[in-house]
Amino acid sequence: MPGPLVSVVIPVYLVEQYLVRCVDSVIAQDYRPIEIILVNDGSPDGCGDIIRRYEAAHPGVRSIWQANSGLAAARNAGIASAQGEYVALVDSDDYVEPDLVSALVGIAEQTRADAVVCSFFVEFPRGARVAVPLLVRNGVITGDRAARLSLRQRIPTFAWNKLYRRDLFSARGVQFSPGYYEDVATCPRALKQAGTVAITRRPYYHYCPRRSGITGSFGVRNVTDYLAAIDVVRRFMVEEGLWAAWRGDYRRLLLVAQAQLLVQVWLQPNSLRWADRNHLTRHLCQRIRELRLPPTVGPAGRGDAPPLPDR
Repeated sequence: MPGPLVSVVIPVYLVEQYLVRCVDSVIAQDYRPIEIILVNDGSPDGCGDIIRRYEAAHPGVRSIWQANSGLAAARNAGIASAQGEYVALVDSDDYVEPDLVSALVGIAEQTRADAVVCSFFVEFPRGARVAVPLLVRNGVITGDRAARLSLRQRIPTFAWNKLYRRDLFSARGVQFSPGYYEDVATCPRALKQAGTVAITRRPYYHYCPRRSGITGSFGVRNVTDYLAAIDVVRRFMVEEGLWAAWRGDYRRLLLVAQAQLLVQVWLQPNSLRWADRNHLTRHLCQRIRELRLPPTVGPAGRGDAPPLPDR
């Protein structure tokens, strides 16, 4: 007897040399039925031709074409179009184990969890591979607990190492926020909607960072977008009446974000001038202090700083 339909959403932009590996790994899944949704986010390279070939050769593959709008918009479009009971998100420069879907669906069905989180491999350009274990035990926890653990980075805020019941997005109005670090803004909100979340420390996903990707280069936008993503979480906490309960976990998120960004500003190779780094550091520290406070009602107020000038 076939299991529930699973929709696998793959946003596509400037990944011509990686896309075949990614899509082949999803087609090779030992689980059926699945639908594979390729969202062409206005990719100017040869990705469009690759997508057409897969659509013509594989009935389970379909595509969405849109003007370039960013990763968040591509994920949202794919999820909105999905028909499956479950949704998995795979980045087009990564790939997955052949039993990712069957393993995570099996766990979800057995435990009746609304989401399943797995460990993953990090693969470096020269071929080295490292398994990254989750900092939480196997088992089932509440969605609230999972969301709070994601603020503490014990459950990574990546979109792609998880299987979700589709209605966590479609019925709850959760969408990926625009900009870099959209996972940080979205993962805690999505997990909070789940009744329960299942954890498996076995790795099924291969994350393949590259210097030309969002996290492979660094500039002013990385800082401003990371802080904007945190602000989405901050406002969600206030709107949902979670400020008091989540405040300690949220403070940990702020500490980690500040440390990560300072390391990237000063130690990661980038094109920022020395004066720009000083300016960016001052803005970052000021904004982190402001984000410690709940936002005031209205479009601006205490805790709502003006945007960082483009330098």
